[in-house]
Amino acid sequence: MGVLLGTVLQAVDGSIVNVAVPQIQRQLGAPLAVVGWAVTGYVLASLLAMPLAASLAERIGMREYFAGSVAFFIAASAACGLSRSAGALIVFRVLQGFGAGGLLPLSQGVLMSLFPGGRRAPAVGLVGTAAVLGPLFGPPLGGLLTDVFGWRSIFWINVPLGIASVALVLRYLHPPAPPEKRVSAPLDWRGAALLAVSVTSLQLACAHHPGFLPLAAGASLLFVRRERAIPAPAVDLSVLRHRPLAGTLVAAPLYGVGLYASVFLLPLLLEQRLGMSAAMAGVVMAVGGVSSGGFMLGAQPLLNRFRARNLCAAGAAAFAVSMLLLARVSLHGAGEVVFAQALRGVGTGLLYVGMQGFAFESVPDEDVATSASLFFLLRQLGGSVGVALAAVALDQHANAGMTAAFFLLALMAPISLIPMHLWQRKPGSREAERGAQGAGPAPEAM
Repeated sequence: MGVLLGTVLQAVDGSIVNVAVPQIQRQLGAPLAVVGWAVTGYVLASLLAMPLAASLAERIGMREYFAGSVAFFIAASAACGLSRSAGALIVFRVLQGFGAGGLLPLSQGVLMSLFPGGRRAPAVGLVGTAAVLGPLFGPPLGGLLTDVFGWRSIFWINVPLGIASVALVLRYLHPPAPPEKRVSAPLDWRGAALLAVSVTSLQLACAHHPGFLPLAAGASLLFVRRERAIPAPAVDLSVLRHRPLAGTLVAAPLYGVGLYASVFLLPLLLEQRLGMSAAMAGVVMAVGGVSSGGFMLGAQPLLNRFRARNLCAAGAAAFAVSMLLLARVSLHGAGEVVFAQALRGVGTGLLYVGMQGFAFESVPDEDVATSASLFFLLRQLGGSVGVALAAVALDQHANAGMTAAFFLLALMAPISLIPMHLWQRKPGSREAERGAQGAGPAPEAM
């Protein structure tokens, strides 16, 4: 429960502020472009903290780092609630993002160490469900709190829930024997700085100007070169020696493009093209979260019965069909969107279950946190690119751009299967295809 509370807090705060932006703008008297950095800053800080979390946890202990991250998140949340200017709010939101970034990937490592073998998939399935419920309930909860108590309440609500998470983790989480590996070498701050430049430049290139792409590419190359050369890297890239994991990490950005771009386009389709109210659009969007969450909770039976790569293929097919149905709706301005959204949830749920069985079955416990962090980072970066491209298509081509975007998204999930096929384990090992005991990173938003 302590881990799940931390996971929910991290997931909710990624979306809960969006609905409060207009009220924040009015009360703090800042331009919308400035207040928008309260959202963007949180996302950027979370991305930077994700891959560094595993290295920090190895140095101070998984339990201590998880509880410390939640405590830091609580303090930053309280500071956000006390902010009297847009600048202060942005600074504290960035700090909040740093505290939240490592919670979701580290929750995988905590549960995989506590629930070995066949109990892994159900345990991590709970984290996956918590991660889905966060973005699902974030906007309506944020709207309710903002309307009734004001925008500051969306930050103060984190305090009691975060305190409960810290208390439960410190009281009941005891690392199993043997003790966790501790690393005495100092953190590679130069590598962390190169990672920060790379991620920030890519985000700026996607959101503002493509001129940042050369800087992002150069910093990424220097980061990889440095991390492979030093004995105690900030991000342990040696996890790429696991072939199925490496293939899944290559597929993660493509998965993120399809996942986040579809979530970005759907409310616009429902409200602007079909004329639904915001509340009705929220109900339709929730259908996808429920269907994907159901498959995550049923991960173990699915992996016991079907090969992981077959689940990935079925999920890719379901997602592609759902995108084609939504393309038809956007073209004609009418159609069955509830079924298409349910099918989208089925597709993303099956892809998640299949990816976790395919990639993480052969990954040892000590590599799980780093592997999960890299998955989240690459998936989120792919999502940023997908949302940016979808926004460009809408700006330049309106309804025709939306239809074309859905058609292109129908290709993303099938294409993501290619690197997984190329990097699958060598013949002779059926374990690469049956993730009966596998568990992987949970999707933050389905």
